[in-house]
Amino acid sequence: MMKQYNTGVLVLSALVLLSLVPGAQATDVDPLFLDAHTLDITLSGPFTIINRERDREEEYKGGTLTYLDKGREVSLDVKFRVRGNFRLRKDVCSHAQLWLDLDKDEVAGTLFENQNNLKLVVQCQSRRRYANYLVREHQLYQMYNAITDLSFLSRLVNVTFQDTDDNSSRTRFGMILEHKDRLAHRVGMKNVYMSKIDYRNLDPLQGTIAALFMYLAGNTDFSFISAHEDECCHNAKLLQPAGEKQFFPVPYDFDSSGYVDASYAEANKSLRLRSVRQRLYRGFCVPEVVMSEALVPFRTSAEQLLAIASDTRYMNESSAMKSVKYLNEFFSVINNPEELQDKILEKCRG
Repeated sequence: MMKQYNTGVLVLSALVLLSLVPGAQATDVDPLFLDAHTLDITLSGPFTIINRERDREEEYKGGTLTYLDKGREVSLDVKFRVRGNFRLRKDVCSHAQLWLDLDKDEVAGTLFENQNNLKLVVQCQSRRRYANYLVREHQLYQMYNAITDLSFLSRLVNVTFQDTDDNSSRTRFGMILEHKDRLAHRVGMKNVYMSKIDYRNLDPLQGTIAALFMYLAGNTDFSFISAHEDECCHNAKLLQPAGEKQFFPVPYDFDSSGYVDASYAEANKSLRLRSVRQRLYRGFCVPEVVMSEALVPFRTSAEQLLAIASDTRYMNESSAMKSVKYLNEFFSVINNPEELQDKILEKCRG
């Protein structure tokens, strides 16, 4: 059985780990994601109108994004678009999730170089627990970075929203995610624009790694082969190496996971789950040798993952211990042959 790591022992290693971008070469990573320290930014725009209308077809103009670079204020023009599905609902989030549209020519030579369409995950309500949800979701992105390069980079930000509608302001956590085109560029693959694929065309190893990570996170709100609407897939993107037929899934949007444990997340009743904290493996069946190889990065990265979960810079020790306990339950499964057989190998699909 996996040993239980002590939170206090791992706090220092978490701080060291989080100063790096795991699993990526510095020359391949855009400047925005080279530094894992929390970035302070100010967004100015018509947020009262944005939060009231939440029109995904509308482009809200006249905004600015401001940050400090070595004591010098840098201001960039930005247009806002709302995004999302579940988190777009007003009963779930008081503040709309956003796309930040920047001018590619204007960002040249700045921290935001190569960025012109950035996804901003907004702390959707003001209460402290919603800050914890966002931090935990950011931690999951960091964990997946430690496991595989085929993962979205993220940057935690302190965002001051200056509302030009009523001259009010608020400061909340946010998270900026790497654009899918920049991810594809970084890993030397191309994005796939299809509505669905045959599961047998998924790369067996990468598909299994992604499915195991979703099991680690306690997430069943995804599909690697189809989407409810638009391009494939549901809470995942597909990449493909040039000249190859297999597809490589990259998951995102983890707020419905058991690890985040958001109050608004709902258990999948069609899968007979009682709680979002209840894990269920949803990967496809693969040969034993593939599963064995897929488990390797999880086992070798165990201390790094637990170090991320145990970080108490943005949440109290009790919340961090809850995260560590949830991860240890995953490691207990994959390191116990009987548990692995019962909860993962026998639950595979296809």
